[in-house]
Amino acid sequence: MGSFGKNISSTLFLFIGILMIITPGFLSQHLEECHTKVTKRCAIKISNSIYTNNTPSEYCCQKHITTGKACHDDFIKLFISKVPKEKVTFVAAKGDQIWNHCAPIVKSELIMETKHQFIF
Repeated sequence: MGSFGKNISSTLFLFIGILMIITPGFLSQHLEECHTKVTKRCAIKISNSIYTNNTPSEYCCQKHITTGKACHDDFIKLFISKVPKEKVTFVAAKGDQIWNHCAPIVKSELIMETKHQFIF
């Protein structure tokens, strides 16, 4: 399962990159702008976390969350459009889990940074 998930995630990541290059339109441009804010390594880790029980690192969470909820939702929608119908609910739920895992991490980092700024 883990190897299968990694292969699908890597393939999907490449597919998304190719899709953004050859597909005209708003969604393509929007996803391309989102993609520029996340490192390739983090994009792969986030994609892989959909098919594994792993969660993205704090660094990757920060990169992912700073793209915004719209980018996250569009990425998940694109991901869903490429999986078999029986996996749609699973992928949507994993997308929510990833967002819900990462958002509090980034929020707590921002709170800590704000407190640190007031101390000094």
